[in-house]
Amino acid sequence: MSQGCGNGEALGVSAMSVVSAGVTNDPSNKSLRFDLLTYGIDRFCVEMMRRGAPLELGDHEPVIGRFFADGCSAQVISNSDRQSVVVRFSGKGYAWTNLTGRLGFGSAGLVEYAADFQLHEDDMYIYFRPRSVGQTTFDVLVIESDLARAGLGVSGVDASAVGKDIVDRQLGRGFTVIRHSERGEVEYGAGIIPVGQRPFRPYQVVRSEKLTVDNDRTEVHPGQQDYICGVAVADDDARLTLNLALDGAPVADVFVLPESDARGMREAYVTRAGGVPLPRAPLLDAEVRANQPLELALDIPPGNHCLLLDHSANAGRSPPASGQQAAKIDYLLQLGER
Repeated sequence: MSQGCGNGEALGVSAMSVVSAGVTNDPSNKSLRFDLLTYGIDRFCVEMMRRGAPLELGDHEPVIGRFFADGCSAQVISNSDRQSVVVRFSGKGYAWTNLTGRLGFGSAGLVEYAADFQLHEDDMYIYFRPRSVGQTTFDVLVIESDLARAGLGVSGVDASAVGKDIVDRQLGRGFTVIRHSERGEVEYGAGIIPVGQRPFRPYQVVRSEKLTVDNDRTEVHPGQQDYICGVAVADDDARLTLNLALDGAPVADVFVLPESDARGMREAYVTRAGGVPLPRAPLLDAEVRANQPLELALDIPPGNHCLLLDHSANAGRSPPASGQQAAKIDYLLQLGER
């Protein structure tokens, strides 16, 4: 889970700028600490519900699937001897494993995180360390490969156990919310990111007037798709810039489409085999080719939008050849003015 997003949903830039390390860590300042807890966990729920939470097996590993919550709520426990957040979530997602091929699944659960805060220069690091992961359910909606289904029966591998382990491991890594006070940007990273460091990013953005929406690496196997959402546009003067790089496959299709279209496709994708056809013409239809970095820009209307990376025969112009390898794609999404 690793994205950046500017917003003023909880703490303003000026408020963040005047907070000192001593004030933040003062246990008597319960109001500020409660605000920070609420702010951090709000970002967690935004990631899961609007963007989708990337599923990764570890740091520097590519995305192998995503979980999109349809429900996310949190209770803050702010006692003098115990400060933590209990999160309840539910939703659907997809993941790829060598044992099962693609799994479409539904999951719900409860996890408790211990919260901590540290300041570094102009940045605030809000940590959520896993205290307990419990009551997680995992329901398989589809196992895509006929061969995988037959093999699971012979080998005794439990697809539900495999998928549940992926979700539990993701939750068990904890997460870090980094608030950059200078521009009001927020970065969300899986795991506990040391103070002064940043989450892994394939693209190094040193200085830019554009707002970085997402910057990550994904792996899309033949016959698969990946839905990257959370491109929120508030006005009619916005331009979306995409940078993409492909390795492992000759070509893959790239689309930008309204979130409402992507949501319908995603609902079908988690319940049936193969890629899902586009319901109508997308806002952007392009191809990215191996060893040919691609940069595109388009004016984009207000609303929420998604990037769809397609390595299937069901959408786009570039179906994968027989025996083709996974498409490893680096992507950078930025929003700026026209």
